[in-house]
Amino acid sequence: MTMKLFDAHCHLQDPRILNKTPQLIATALVTGVVRFAVNGVSEKDWNLVKEMGESYQSVIPCFGLHPWFIEERTPNWFSTLKEFFQITPSAAVGEVGLDKGSHGKKIDFNDQVEVFQRQLELAKELNRPVSVHCVRAFGDLLEIMKVNISDRNQVLMPVRSTGPFPAGVILHSFLGSAEMVPEFANLGAYFSFSGFLMSMKKEKATKMLKAVSSDRILLETDAPDALPNGKFGSLFLVDGDIFHPEGENSSSNADSLHDGDSHPSALPRETPNHPANIHNVLSYVASLLDISKQELAELSYANAVRLFSYEDQNFQQQLLLLPLSRKETLVKSVTRWPEETLSNSPSPSEVELHVHGMPFSVDKDLLSARSAKIAALLKENPPEKLAFLLRDIPADPETFALVARFCHGYELILSTENVIPLISLAYYLEMTESHSDNNLLDKTVAFFEDRVLPSWNETIKALRSASNTIQQVMHSGLVDACLESLVYKASADPRLLGEPIQVSTCSGDSEEEEAYKPNARRKLLSPDWKSEDLTTLSLQLYDPLIHAMNQHGVQPEYVAASLCQYVKKWANSGENESIYKREVIEAVERLLPPEKGILPCKLLFEMLRFAICVECSNDCRSGFEIRIGKQLDQAEVKDLLIPSQDYSKEIQYDIECVRRILKHFYANYCSTDVSGIISVAELIEEFLMEVASDIDLRIDTFVSLAEMSMAASLGTHRNSDGIYRAIDIYLDKHRYLTEVEREEVCRVLDCQKMSPEACEHAAKNERFPVRFVVQVLFVAQLQLRDSITKEVQVFDDKLRREVVEDEVKKGFDEEEVRVEMEKMSIKVMELERECCIMREEIEDSCTHQKSKRGKASMWRKMKRKLGCASSTHDCNCQVKRKKKF
Repeated sequence: MTMKLFDAHCHLQDPRILNKTPQLIATALVTGVVRFAVNGVSEKDWNLVKEMGESYQSVIPCFGLHPWFIEERTPNWFSTLKEFFQITPSAAVGEVGLDKGSHGKKIDFNDQVEVFQRQLELAKELNRPVSVHCVRAFGDLLEIMKVNISDRNQVLMPVRSTGPFPAGVILHSFLGSAEMVPEFANLGAYFSFSGFLMSMKKEKATKMLKAVSSDRILLETDAPDALPNGKFGSLFLVDGDIFHPEGENSSSNADSLHDGDSHPSALPRETPNHPANIHNVLSYVASLLDISKQELAELSYANAVRLFSYEDQNFQQQLLLLPLSRKETLVKSVTRWPEETLSNSPSPSEVELHVHGMPFSVDKDLLSARSAKIAALLKENPPEKLAFLLRDIPADPETFALVARFCHGYELILSTENVIPLISLAYYLEMTESHSDNNLLDKTVAFFEDRVLPSWNETIKALRSASNTIQQVMHSGLVDACLESLVYKASADPRLLGEPIQVSTCSGDSEEEEAYKPNARRKLLSPDWKSEDLTTLSLQLYDPLIHAMNQHGVQPEYVAASLCQYVKKWANSGENESIYKREVIEAVERLLPPEKGILPCKLLFEMLRFAICVECSNDCRSGFEIRIGKQLDQAEVKDLLIPSQDYSKEIQYDIECVRRILKHFYANYCSTDVSGIISVAELIEEFLMEVASDIDLRIDTFVSLAEMSMAASLGTHRNSDGIYRAIDIYLDKHRYLTEVEREEVCRVLDCQKMSPEACEHAAKNERFPVRFVVQVLFVAQLQLRDSITKEVQVFDDKLRREVVEDEVKKGFDEEEVRVEMEKMSIKVMELERECCIMREEIEDSCTHQKSKRGKASMWRKMKRKLGCASSTHDCNCQVKRKKKF
């Protein structure tokens, strides 16, 4: 390569980027970063660093206990650390250090010093370089690094001195002062610079850099931390994209950086750093030192190789296997450094291809040796036409770079994340065994079948990695194979989808629980195993997967649980566009199993509200309404408070939606148990009372709701007290209504179904219109008359039975019977007089009620309108009784 770089300090084992490590390393290698010093920070990640060093020739493992994690160390931490160095001869020491910053001040500093000194002494004993973290503790660090106390003949020092360090000490992400540089250098220190350098003032950073000897300069990324400023070139992002600052480039804006601006403004501060972004650090440091990037790259690379005692033999041997022209340019990307590569025209054996706008210079002979498609194209076309003929390569730049390196003889590191794109590209390029032995297609397919498909987690990871190139890989059948594998596993163990939100209990639950316990062997091998979440998949993959699970009979409550999690992740997220949210909620409604009760009614209402908010299709909203209608008896009144989207009508709540849901409930209610109907009737009454207090609720809307509430009570023996209370609330909140408007509100109330207590309250309620009060009193009179008539009838029947019994006992005595009948007639007349007296009291009460409102003789007027309801013979009303009230 024309430029080689050595990342002197990074953390590729960090959980934030661990699953992306293969792609990160592959991309960085393509850009010229050929070595990575990967630093462990605690006992928990040392083994990961060790495995990474064994898997990648480009990784140099480093083991150390970072000051932030010393409180988590085990009693045997130091002996464990020494064991790692014994089994990893090429490892360095790091990351270790001291920290008095915002994070480190929470940790006992004496404890930090003790742990740090023990590791420094171990590095000196093993003669290994050590990578040091230092924040606001350079004075303490300098004292510790000085010569041993016994050599200085001093009686007392604050800390135990350890230096000097012939193997070298790397002051990683150095931000100290220029005055300290010579003292640290004399003790064997190297100074490594990362994106954090851009946070220093430019004048201070320049002065400090120029104090560092050229043989002590190192470059690093500290990935995934220390994201550089985008003003010094485009940034590689961990997700595979490239960030291009608008109107900026890497060559002309070195002087435009504002002090303290260490992060690109267009990227979130927590954006993880990519090891390929060491080029941005290179550009910035070179600009401050006023030297070329090529010169800085060469001297920093040589310093790192010397420091890590690594002669780069493996890399050189790989180069020797290739012709001279191939050594100069292996895989060249010009996306980020056009000034370095455009001037180098491809050699006759090379061709330039473009993959999604990114140009690559590759050796045509090596490609055609592996690819039957390229070999056939080159037979019939000149090399310069190859870029046009392959303009639609179904791959992203990272995948093509891996294939190009494979063609150039480099070891291909397969992973779950890159295997599907690699298979797709190998299939497109016809890289089969029939064209060339040990070719790419068979290698990747074997890895896919052996390592990916058997595992639920690996299959999901593979699908997730293919989301960006789904159109390119869909034709290969790999996606279908993954979906089939997941459906089969979910059918065998639905718990992989997550715990159901609501599961109906039954006698067979215990057997079902036993049937879906996680595989015993899996639990034994990995106690902390956790299934990957399907909700991480894109909708384009998730939709057909859940559809297939529904078709294959995966238990609906588990499918519903997964769908709810998907809504929570994608639809409720503020990061997605409304169009995508609409697609998600419509797909979820379409995929929800039809069974009743698999989701709480409350959750269905939430989905309906969201569907209304993002303007989903009518079919989607209707689907949710039907599902809610099937289990409306489980709802609460606050669930029905669905905001109206029709602002022109000034209606706060969507009444028509509630009406449709109620209709669906009655249409689907087939149980002989009326408890559900009663529950819904009570729910609608509570809903009416809730909305009645809305000052903006119009009369026609309230009347419509009241009629709906009355309809909900049909078929039950419930009284109308709930409707009465709702009307009372409405009239109380709308005192400005006229008498006619109050009569309109009250017309929906059936007084004959009101309880005596409600009638008594209504007779004294001044908010109600007089006409309604009269109706209530009239109904009360009728109820009283009926009650008296029933009592008389009961008494008459009882008396007749007694007479008959006496006749049987004493024989027939006509005189006695006549006397008893006269007594009974007198009794009836007394009861009728009592009824008339009670009617007069009711009239007086009504007259008194009306006198308060300034109107007289209302009772007589109402009698003429309504007719006389009395059955007594002494009533002097001449108005004919109306047949219907």
